[in-house]
Amino acid sequence: MMLAPAAAQDASNHVELSTITVEGAGRPRGPLQDDVAKLEIKNDTGSFVKLTPLETPGVVDVVSQQDIKEKGLRTLTEAYNSVPGVFAGNLPGEPGVTSIRGFSRAATGYSIDGVQMSDPLLASRNYDTFSFERVEVLKGPASVIYGTGALAGAINLVTKQPQLGETHAEALASYGSFNTLRTGADFNASLGPNAAARTTLSYGQSGGYIDDTNPRTFGFGTAVTFTPTDRLTLNASLNYFHDNYSTPYQGIPLVPLSAALAPSKLVTTQNGYVVDEAMRAENYNVYNGLMKSDAAWLRGSAEYRLTDSWTIKNELNAYKAFRDWESSEDYTFNPATGLLDRSTTKINHDHRFWSDRLSANFDGDVLGLRHRFGTGVEYIDTTLISERRFGTTTPVTRFDPARGLFPVDTARNFPTRQNFDSRIKTLATFGEDALNLTPDWLAVAGIRYESIRLERGIDDLNTGLLSRFDRTFDSVSWRVGTVYNLAPGTALFAQYNEATMPVAALLLANLANYDFELSTGRSVEAGIKSVLWNDRLVATASVYQIEQDNILTRDPLNPSLTVQGGSQRSRGVEIEVAVAVTEQWKISGNATWIDAEFTELRSAAGDFAGNRPPNVPDHAMYAMSTYRFDSAPLTVGASLQYVGPFYTDNANTIKVGERALLDAWLAYDVGGGTFRLRGRNLTNAFYADWSGYSSTQIYLGAPRSVELSYNVRF
Repeated sequence: MMLAPAAAQDASNHVELSTITVEGAGRPRGPLQDDVAKLEIKNDTGSFVKLTPLETPGVVDVVSQQDIKEKGLRTLTEAYNSVPGVFAGNLPGEPGVTSIRGFSRAATGYSIDGVQMSDPLLASRNYDTFSFERVEVLKGPASVIYGTGALAGAINLVTKQPQLGETHAEALASYGSFNTLRTGADFNASLGPNAAARTTLSYGQSGGYIDDTNPRTFGFGTAVTFTPTDRLTLNASLNYFHDNYSTPYQGIPLVPLSAALAPSKLVTTQNGYVVDEAMRAENYNVYNGLMKSDAAWLRGSAEYRLTDSWTIKNELNAYKAFRDWESSEDYTFNPATGLLDRSTTKINHDHRFWSDRLSANFDGDVLGLRHRFGTGVEYIDTTLISERRFGTTTPVTRFDPARGLFPVDTARNFPTRQNFDSRIKTLATFGEDALNLTPDWLAVAGIRYESIRLERGIDDLNTGLLSRFDRTFDSVSWRVGTVYNLAPGTALFAQYNEATMPVAALLLANLANYDFELSTGRSVEAGIKSVLWNDRLVATASVYQIEQDNILTRDPLNPSLTVQGGSQRSRGVEIEVAVAVTEQWKISGNATWIDAEFTELRSAAGDFAGNRPPNVPDHAMYAMSTYRFDSAPLTVGASLQYVGPFYTDNANTIKVGERALLDAWLAYDVGGGTFRLRGRNLTNAFYADWSGYSSTQIYLGAPRSVELSYNVRF
């Protein structure tokens, strides 16, 4: 039975139970146990006061470890794409980039264990999901929780934390098509009644489905929990992630129909350019192209219960990352030569930040009703040192290209050679209140104020010009919402948000952000969350509208001038359902419809009002069915994912077709673990899932593949 959000009993009588995960040959305590539990997880993603998704006046989607294993979600991109309203891809400089509810790239907040950062787009990577306990996605404006930038939503990666009183281990081994290998190990150790430690390792590599691409990933996490008294809890954790995409894939360029050997209907354009399927496996990057990253995240916290109702907490965090790109990224067909003209990009990031957050929370009885209140102050200090080089290299043929090597860093090879030195100091105060007006009616309100100091220096190595500037931005974000228990296990919700974000993609590394004010946005949302039929049906539905003002556009009287005044809007509907038809047979699915458009946007090429933003499909659906046999420890499953078409440019002149991907698998329990044989894209669909920085370049998805994995817990 679901608990009502009211929970009007005295908070001092609350007893929190740890989450129980059943693995291997054991059977869960109900066919939808995981789906029900995801609505009851107290989390930092949707609120300061640890509301559950059922209590939150918005949608918090949780991708659990059971989802990850059952659906075969190997990477964060695959996990994001499993959430309705979320679409993800791998841009050259932004692996794991997302579009949420019609807004792309920097409109998404990003954090690990609730710790956010400035310019989260910089830290976006496509890590292995084995390193995380779950992925939580708050959809809709999230600036109240995550600060400036989280207009479309926020993603919180929850790492595997120590569990007191338990000693257990888990291992993963997987091998499949394209010489793809994944391994993982996870060990939790009890260090007595008051302490525990946990360490997680993951490693993956692949030959890639595009010629001469060899990605490698590594993840390490270790954490310690110590409770010296029943009121004091100390936590410390370190996570390190490494990825290296040797000669990374940068997408396939469009070519004229007359030049294509195997023209496909994947893309339709106004100028008659197409995707040539004969070029599917070609790599046009330089032979020594690279995209790699090393990131370390150190976190520590101390939480003390002053009374049964009051708790204070201090969280100290430090992050350091070095990211490096040296590649030919854009390829453009030249009709005069029949060759592909290529650009070159060299960028590196020495990215660091530290933050400290002090907060106080109250959870107790007020006039017989439960009252949860949180307030705090946070300081975030971020620096980014970046080398940026842009140029061109030799053109190549479309087949068997002589790709050459990355050019030497000289003014002749790179007409643009700049070094950035940026620093952002953010001081924020915040507060949130969740009050039960009646045992079944919860009201929620929150506000966040930020003072953002930007300091930047740009050293132009080619001209010798050195410029320095700074400015301060002030940001206020707030929300009000309500949740009403229509019946036990069924809650209606509604909310209104106002949020802010940088006018362009990045505050740390984009010149436009110096000259313009922050952009503003607002959202309204309403929906229902329900658990019915004795916990055999779980459903969520919501409708929303998000608006953003003051985006960059062109002056209608002088198109050569860039001004603020553009606007964008998205409206949509999302539905998620899971049904246990019988104890053995489970069906689940989701659907989303998005009406996204620029309501005011001009460029030198014309008026784009009414056009859809790039990489935003207007609808998508996912369906999955699993059946577990009684006569043998065998589960069979299949899923179908459908994603509608999307555009690659603001002018909506290049349209990428829809895709439908069929997967199927067998899971057999043996030796305390589970073997899984999985086939992906079984129809071998030829599809694309994202567009590049250039609108004439798209990213092809993987062809048919198979894999065999074994996951064991002991």
